Amino acid sequence: MKNTIKIRLTTNENWQFLPNSFKFLLVVVLAIGIFFRFANLEQKIYWGDEAFTSLWISGHTSTELMASLFTGEIIQVEDFQKYQGIFPGNNVIDTVNALAKDTPLMPPLYFALVRCWVGVFGDSIAAIRALSAVISLFVFPAIYWLCWELFNSSLVGWIVIALTAVCPYQVLYAQEARPYILWAVTILLSSACLLRAIRINKPLNWGIYAIALTASLYTHLFSVFVAVGQGIYLLIIHRFRLNKISINYLLSSLAAVLLFFPWFLCIIKFQQYYPDSSGASIFTLSKRLIGLFTRCFIDFGSDYSDSVITLIIMTIMSSIIIILIGYSFWFLIFHNPVKIWGFVLLSSLPILPLAVLRDLIKVSQVLLTSPRYLFPVILYVQISVAYLIYIWLQGNQTNHKKYRIVFVSLIASGILSSAVSLPAETWWNKPIPIQYPRIVEKINQSQNALIISDSYLWAMWNLIYYPNLDTSNLQFQLFTPETLEMFDFAQNINMKSRVTGKNTARDDENQKIFLFWPSKELINKLKNTHNWAVESVKNVNFLWNVTSLSQKNNIS
Repeated sequence: MKNTIKIRLTTNENWQFLPNSFKFLLVVVLAIGIFFRFANLEQKIYWGDEAFTSLWISGHTSTELMASLFTGEIIQVEDFQKYQGIFPGNNVIDTVNALAKDTPLMPPLYFALVRCWVGVFGDSIAAIRALSAVISLFVFPAIYWLCWELFNSSLVGWIVIALTAVCPYQVLYAQEARPYILWAVTILLSSACLLRAIRINKPLNWGIYAIALTASLYTHLFSVFVAVGQGIYLLIIHRFRLNKISINYLLSSLAAVLLFFPWFLCIIKFQQYYPDSSGASIFTLSKRLIGLFTRCFIDFGSDYSDSVITLIIMTIMSSIIIILIGYSFWFLIFHNPVKIWGFVLLSSLPILPLAVLRDLIKVSQVLLTSPRYLFPVILYVQISVAYLIYIWLQGNQTNHKKYRIVFVSLIASGILSSAVSLPAETWWNKPIPIQYPRIVEKINQSQNALIISDSYLWAMWNLIYYPNLDTSNLQFQLFTPETLEMFDFAQNINMKSRVTGKNTARDDENQKIFLFWPSKELINKLKNTHNWAVESVKNVNFLWNVTSLSQKNNIS
């Protein structure tokens, strides 16, 4: 216990200990981090998940869009854009209703905020993403406050702000039109509010905590795991006794649950089909978890298709970072009372084993070990490492130089990582299949191209918004399973004439027809249609050529 007391400093010692050079470094790093969050907002691909954000902003659902556009009629990109952004006559209530019908598993707080935001600043890609960038700035005061409540130290707060400012994870999600960076803010705020309410046991503080917890629940459903972990923490530090603090906590949590209950009713009514599948391999999950921890501080976008030298370098760097993270948690646990390390562990870890177990058993469209679902882990990893650096820097003066090198190296790796990802059109947080560049290149080589598809709406968004796709003469013929079954290609044999408005085959010789990500049913239906041949495009996955047999015979 004596060692525990010795390593915790007072506020005055914190600021006296911090040299002016370090203060200057922290300010510069913060400025660089803010720059990275707002730079090139419109350059990166607006991928499928973000396109759904724009869909819900319009107040429409994917069901409504597909009922209108996935009918087999010829449509253009402009028809999709009608369902993106502000829709005349619709407001924030329509956005919330669209979410409740379409996917209540995504709580509405962020989407309601972004709908209000675009009403003022417009619905361009840059404007929509700018809200996330603005929200990300609130991470800094929120994480500083949490560190103050947890360690009674302003220096830990400043160190973690420096690490957070250039954290590759946070920079990426600060530029994405999704709710994950808002979730990070609400996690930090609700955690700090809880610690303050425990420290100053007054009704006002517990009321603020209830509001913060409600906001977190309305941002992301996985806030439940954070709340449950913190509830267990409270029981442990009070030795499972029912006292005034425990009662106030239960009342505040109950208030948050009651406030969230209307949306919970939408969730239990919602049914979504996920195809049966086997679980992910231990190797795959291990790879993902290593990436999860490593990319807290360094991220050059490397994967297992890179050169051997690159892989060796990244493996060494990953090992160093994982050892550092592991040691920081070890130090936190063995040099602090349970009321400190217990809060960090129980706020961050409950979600991790559950996500791993679920992905080992069964894989759906998205792995729960994806970093965006593990933001609590990322936040508390940064806090743990920041605390370790804080202890190092206030220790023996002879070791200050090497510990400063560690601190500066982490900051430099974050800056370099963000600088590398900044000009990139896409990154790992936008999991678009690697075949898309070839698909787009092949489509652009054609004139008056027609894309026939019965693929997911998500896949179509990724194609439409892909950079460099020439949409000026591009048209689509889209189907749901139901509309495909009823559609008769034999009666629509002159598909090219419908696209160009011309009547002769000679006028349509330059037109190309492609199948994009087709189902077996679509391929077989076209193959069984008189006068049409279907062949996969060489060296391009998910893309097929559709040609008339007469044209093919003339070429041969």
